[in-house]
Amino acid sequence: MIELRTLGSLDLRGADGFELRPVLQQPKRLALLAYLAVAHPPRFYRRDTLLAMFWPELDGEHARAALRRALYFLRRSLGDGVILGRGDEEVGLSAQELSCDAALFQRAMAEERPGDALALYRGVLLEGVYVSGAPEFERWLDETRTVLHSQAASAAWTVADRAEERGDARAAVEAARRAAALAPYDESVHRRLLSLVDRVGDRAGALRAHEEFVRRLRIDYELEPSAETLALVATIKQRRATPRETPASVAVPNEASAPARSVIAVLPFVVRGNREYTYLAEGLVDLLSTTLDGAGEVRTVDPRALLGHIAREHEQRGSDRTHFDPASACAVAERFGAGSFVLGSVIEAGGRLRICATLYDATSRGTPAIVAAEVAGSGESGVFDLVDEIARRLLAGQSADPGARLSRLAALTTESLPALKAYLRGEGEFRAGRYLQALDAFQSAANEDPSFALAYYRLSSAAAAVANLELAREASARAAQHQHRLAYHDRALLDAQRAWLQGAADDAERHYTAIVDTYVDDMEAWFLLGDVQFHHNPRRGRSVTEAREAFERALQYDPEHVSSLVHLARVAALEGRVDELDALVDRVLKLSPAGDRALSMRALRAYAVGNEIEKARVLTALGRARALAVGIAFTDIVLYARDIDGAHRLAKVLSKLTRATEERALCHLVLAHLELASGRHRSARNELAAAASFDAAWALELRASFATLPFVSLPRAELVAVREALENWSDAGSAAPRRNQVLAAHNELHGVLRDYLIGLVSVRLGDERAAAAAARRLEESNGDATRHRFAGALARTVRASAAASCDAREEALRLLGGPDEELWYQQSVTSPFISRAFERYLRAELLASMGRDEEAVSWYGTLGESSPYEIIYLAPAHFRQGELYERKGDAVRAANHYARCARLWKGCDESLAPMRDAAAGKARLLSAK
Repeated sequence: MIELRTLGSLDLRGADGFELRPVLQQPKRLALLAYLAVAHPPRFYRRDTLLAMFWPELDGEHARAALRRALYFLRRSLGDGVILGRGDEEVGLSAQELSCDAALFQRAMAEERPGDALALYRGVLLEGVYVSGAPEFERWLDETRTVLHSQAASAAWTVADRAEERGDARAAVEAARRAAALAPYDESVHRRLLSLVDRVGDRAGALRAHEEFVRRLRIDYELEPSAETLALVATIKQRRATPRETPASVAVPNEASAPARSVIAVLPFVVRGNREYTYLAEGLVDLLSTTLDGAGEVRTVDPRALLGHIAREHEQRGSDRTHFDPASACAVAERFGAGSFVLGSVIEAGGRLRICATLYDATSRGTPAIVAAEVAGSGESGVFDLVDEIARRLLAGQSADPGARLSRLAALTTESLPALKAYLRGEGEFRAGRYLQALDAFQSAANEDPSFALAYYRLSSAAAAVANLELAREASARAAQHQHRLAYHDRALLDAQRAWLQGAADDAERHYTAIVDTYVDDMEAWFLLGDVQFHHNPRRGRSVTEAREAFERALQYDPEHVSSLVHLARVAALEGRVDELDALVDRVLKLSPAGDRALSMRALRAYAVGNEIEKARVLTALGRARALAVGIAFTDIVLYARDIDGAHRLAKVLSKLTRATEERALCHLVLAHLELASGRHRSARNELAAAASFDAAWALELRASFATLPFVSLPRAELVAVREALENWSDAGSAAPRRNQVLAAHNELHGVLRDYLIGLVSVRLGDERAAAAAARRLEESNGDATRHRFAGALARTVRASAAASCDAREEALRLLGGPDEELWYQQSVTSPFISRAFERYLRAELLASMGRDEEAVSWYGTLGESSPYEIIYLAPAHFRQGELYERKGDAVRAANHYARCARLWKGCDESLAPMRDAAAGKARLLSAK
């Protein structure tokens, strides 16, 4: 048998024990083999899935050719019978021909053999493996690494606990040390280790372990242990070392948990008519239980256990009763912890069957009926279809919760039970903030029923949540194609979603406002109204904090709506309400501890509160997280926690951890913005110089962008050099596309950005002719409609900047116009140019100079609320707001803004020191009044 080792050291050996080096030397083909092998239980993958995973940059024909070559290479290298096919479209591996340690590890965990699993886990999955141009594989690898690492830690503690229970102190400590090694900076794990070592009587060993932990924490993170850890160590030191003869046992109260409404017990049906259908009395218990189970959060009582219990009860009572009334059925449901139950009947007449079923609430006095359903059809041949239909109708009416309205509607707008079950599974994942899992479930629902409008609608929402704009727009369009299956209410939601995805924020806001005016309890519409305001307000001169009311209204109707809680946590952090932030993050982590936003929420709280221990834990977790999770966490730290220094340290650490060229470029580009946000222009240029060796295009664009900042004064010679570099960039329009999700924001835009920056630098140089020529080139730019609109908006900015330099302020404001349509907020997050920060600052400056102070304050206040690239404007925007509030006589607010400017630029370059010093002086003077 061929042996593939993926945990820790990477190795592939044939049945003869010799290394299969040709495969190990081919990273992408080795990654393909590992992807097929790691799955447990073994499964087949569709070729389309593999194409998207490994060759996303190729068109369909070339990607399929690449996959065929890769599979041919693997078959030739591994021998016959290893690579399997199922039909023409599915590929898998033979578990009899190839053994993979990661698959064996997962099997051992599934079979509750933690010792065997721990022996197999020798390190990180596919450590050191990197596949260029395959972001989906990298995402899968990051997620799988995290899952396996967590399972290994769990296995180690299980082994330790079992060893302690049987009195094997040595084995218990060894396993516990292994668990601690898997989380070397986690203090909760460290305390658990200390407690165990102390319990088995090795006080000295516990103290040595603590000394090693302290040393590691100080050297790697310059941190000290928490008070809780120190208190435990003090207790251990005070206790005499007395080896225990037997480990202590922990008593667990044997309390029955409250019945769960989502757990359903299906009781035997009453059968009337032809006696040959008597088998359906119990048969429907099995059929309907199996059909309902797994639909969203629904779980059903094991039919065999339930029927066995009923048989024993009847035997003990000497009863042959075959039907139940609601009261007796409720007792059975409670016996199995079910919060609801189904009673029903089957009536046969003339060869046709009529099945009636009623779902009851077992948790309320009087066991009220929740929903009743009735279906009819032909005899035995139609039983399965009838059961599916009954299940759909019961699911449609099982909840009166306004937040579950779409789930109920989904059950009525698809005739496919597999599609409905996949949809409900997606709803559960989406509500819990696990957007990637939700996306997969909604995609499955749409595949099962290609006319399932709500599945496409939700698929679009999930795709948007993971920043996949192309899929989001495509799915929303597919939903529109089938909107005839929806009521007016839901078509209105779909229209609003389409406007939102196109960046038409004003239209989307009007749609959602109209919906909540008519359907006041529509949780979905309240949340999405808040989402539009939160993400699009900055480009409309309005603060993200306006969204608070809409999110709070959404929570009134669904207190466990994770996305609303996440956004409210960000608002609380931005407004400095630390206690509220702490409570909101606690709720998010309780409801969705493994959700897509869990790590970013931990990061937001740690950096907003200034908890150094938690910062260290977050930093460790970010080092293992996938790129999207890191990006969201970093954005939360910068925009809402407003911890520029903390973000700088984080970016420095991440720049050392990353291996990929594009990610290294991004780290330096981000560091350049963080340096400039702190007023260190020289350091920012050094970071751009470092970035240029990895991505010359982005580095030049940002170098030119920094040169055009109104508050940065550069020698004329440097401005001329920047413009010459842009003019000599002859291949800007054909720059190679980037794969990184952030850097890809400028794919196909480098040409128009070059002309835009030439125009702005020319304005700074006073060269009106060159600026006008650059604007004309932008206006005549070719490309698709979106690119053409963007180039036109950039042209207007160049002309507005030129008008402003000539003191034609009204004309400059007219040219700036309103926010650009067709630009979705996530595009703004990933690009300093699409975020339109320069334009927003220019608009604020014009408004302030014209005495329109309220409008100016509003626009200044939006800077730094939508993209990390905007933070370079924070200090000067605070200074300007200080001036405006001082002019209004509001000394408190003025002092606050001046102080923020001074803090941000406390270590700035000499050229920016005059503004900093003026801000600090005004803050002191106004605060003393």
